[in-house]
Amino acid sequence: MLDIDEVIPGTGSYEWHLSGDRLLWSKGLLALYGLTQAPDRGEGFFTSVHPEDRARIRQEMAEVCAKAERFEHRFRIVRPDGRLRFVLDRGVVVRDATGAAVKLSGVETDVTDVVDASTFSAGQGAAPAARGDGRMEEADVIDALFNDAPVGIGIWDRDLRFVKINPLLAEMNGLAPEVHIGKTPKELLPEVVDIDGVTSLLQEILNSGVAKRDVEISGCTPARPSERRYWKEHFFPIRSAGRVSGLAAIVEDVTEARKAQETIDALLHELNHRSKNLVSLILAISRQTARSRPDDFLPVFQSRLESMSAAQDLLVRRSWQDIELEALVRSQLPHFAELIGTRIILRGAPDVVIPASAAQSLALAFHELTTNAVKYGALSNEAGKLTIAWQVSPDGTELQIVWRERGGPAVLPPSRKGFGSTLTGAMLQSTLSGEIEADYSSEGLTWSVKFPLSP
Repeated sequence: MLDIDEVIPGTGSYEWHLSGDRLLWSKGLLALYGLTQAPDRGEGFFTSVHPEDRARIRQEMAEVCAKAERFEHRFRIVRPDGRLRFVLDRGVVVRDATGAAVKLSGVETDVTDVVDASTFSAGQGAAPAARGDGRMEEADVIDALFNDAPVGIGIWDRDLRFVKINPLLAEMNGLAPEVHIGKTPKELLPEVVDIDGVTSLLQEILNSGVAKRDVEISGCTPARPSERRYWKEHFFPIRSAGRVSGLAAIVEDVTEARKAQETIDALLHELNHRSKNLVSLILAISRQTARSRPDDFLPVFQSRLESMSAAQDLLVRRSWQDIELEALVRSQLPHFAELIGTRIILRGAPDVVIPASAAQSLALAFHELTTNAVKYGALSNEAGKLTIAWQVSPDGTELQIVWRERGGPAVLPPSRKGFGSTLTGAMLQSTLSGEIEADYSSEGLTWSVKFPLSP
């Protein structure tokens, strides 16, 4: 058994193996009862319990074994020298696969100096939260702080073995509280990052007696074996009789805060990257528009920026994730919505999505194609029709988009290559790593792009 009286004077631990009625007591518990060896059987324990508390404790323990997971008893003991001591007993019940209780593991503390004797022997049924003078009991304050604190709390001895742990820290680790007792962090949590370094840090605190605060530790635990967690821990030396006899730790799980910060950092980095790309694209459009369309620079430049803005709105609404191709196409036809379904036919699965990285370039290409269709092609008269069709390859790796105009004025190949041709040709091909084809047959323009859906 682990001797914990060096860490918490007046305290001892025990195990009661019910199947063989066998008791194991720590040295601290023997000292508390004034004994040199543990009783052979459970009945020997009851001989030390005050006669007035004995029947109640028997009944409480029977109820605990029947249905409880944890327990707390308050009773008096009579030591062999006749001295009366008040004991606080807390523990857990270990059960087998059938649910039968097979072992009780607990810690008992001598609280004689901090209790109101007039109410203590009444057990859990009495209200133990107030002393006879109206003040709260120290033991109850400590109990509330330890068990109900919104942080994990653990205590180790000089061998760095757990002697006490609160439910929240046990939950963080994914192991029952009693499993921790007598084990080192390295034995219990080998998947913690640099566990040897953590052990060295704890040993350093034991040797120096200097607390360490805001120590970040990360790793995997049985609670979430496949997920890396992060904790902020504060370590404090425990002093007894002028020497460091153990360590205490306060543990906060900061995984969600860490992930949130990492997300924010990633978003800021991505925003900075996208902003630079956007500025570069705007500058390129302004230069090329000024060079190719000096006479009507402002309206042409403005319409191209509006095209980019429409695509940008779609991306923002979808948090810069993949967006629906049909939604992108419609965003570039805002003045022709009433023609969709009659003169403008959209043909393709509505659930086809494209990478966010392709949206801006495709939007500008659709805008240029629409502008040309209004000026020279199928949308320049009252009879022409435009079909925009898309299809994903059978293996799901490529997307092809076909823009087909029919019924407009006779088409002639462009006499010069302007910026619009660059947007729908070389620039788009480079951005998407795709294949572009443009057929200027007399019956109407047919333009297509085929590109991979993933980088």
